Amino acid sequence: MRSTACLLVAGLGLAAAPASAAIIRVHSGSSIQAAVDAAKPGDHILVSAGTYHETGTPCPTDSSHRCAVVVTKDNIKLIGLGKKKKPVLVENAGGQDQGIAFAKNGAAGPGCLTDPAQRITGVGLSGFTIKGFDGEGAFFLCADDWKVTSTTTNDNGEYGIFPSHSGRGRITKSTATGSNDTGIYVGQSHDVRVDHNLATGNVSGFEIENSNGVRLDHNEATGNTGGILSFTLPGLDVPMNHDNRIDHNMSHDNNKPNTCLDPSDDVCLVPKGTGMLILAADANTVDHNVVTGNNTGGIAVVTGCLLVNCTPAPPAGYDVVPQNDRFERNTVTGNGHDPVTAFAPFAADVIDLPGATGTGECWKKNTFTTQFPPAPAVLPACP
Repeated sequence: MRSTACLLVAGLGLAAAPASAAIIRVHSGSSIQAAVDAAKPGDHILVSAGTYHETGTPCPTDSSHRCAVVVTKDNIKLIGLGKKKKPVLVENAGGQDQGIAFAKNGAAGPGCLTDPAQRITGVGLSGFTIKGFDGEGAFFLCADDWKVTSTTTNDNGEYGIFPSHSGRGRITKSTATGSNDTGIYVGQSHDVRVDHNLATGNVSGFEIENSNGVRLDHNEATGNTGGILSFTLPGLDVPMNHDNRIDHNMSHDNNKPNTCLDPSDDVCLVPKGTGMLILAADANTVDHNVVTGNNTGGIAVVTGCLLVNCTPAPPAGYDVVPQNDRFERNTVTGNGHDPVTAFAPFAADVIDLPGATGTGECWKKNTFTTQFPPAPAVLPACP
């Protein structure tokens, strides 16, 4: 018979500990980091309800910053045992950049994209609330076979849940609020699923950036500046954003003023009232979404020149034109009624900006009332 602990772990959506692994318990008033330091690969750390103010540790990817909890070993699972009214809360004790960071010491892009020694594998986070950090709430860099479930990030300065340069993983049944960049972000990564999450009160609710093989499905984005973004940006270690699927999401009433902190950050240019924005991405499939109540626009596909200076030419190596994106069976209504002034000429349910469309862009069986370019112009049809 499996132990109660193993049954609990399985119920939280993380793999049960192997027979040789230990279950380490952390009680309120104790240190999560001390338990992590004592753990061996494969161990599961069960954390009781309470508020945890960790003394902090140098962050694994930038030792000039401090993180509340740092995991640098493979196959470590952090599992919170709190309940809705009694959460496991990890809160910034002061001057800490990241809440819980999973990465090998010294890992960095682009090196970790090809160097297995810089990659962490098999880590998991479940049942935590992470609040008030200067940068990211939950941070994963160069991670493979990782998972976040039933975790909440509140009022972190930049990002809520942030995997970057990572391989196969999943973010599910989690909530991100109050980030001044993105609530739930996937950047320079591949084969990640983001499903059944809520993002609200952020600048960007969900963002896929320079990634491939990402599926973002069955999520809700509301009360953000922009609900769902899929961007290709220049100058990154992974140059393209392609072959992602965004489906069965609700992106509604994303009309929050943009509160980004760094004026040089591209997300500062996202206009309030954006439902979904596909920028310079290739072969993204956007289907079966409901997009409504966004005051500037519903679903828009745009050139990368919206964010970067393309005069006299785009940055070297940056393909600004989206190609082969497919928009099918989305319901996009009630958008564009009170747009940001600069975007007023384009405000509509569906927007295909002039010069944005490359080969293979197409629209099929979508429900919408207004479009840009306006009728009688016809959006390119899917075969």
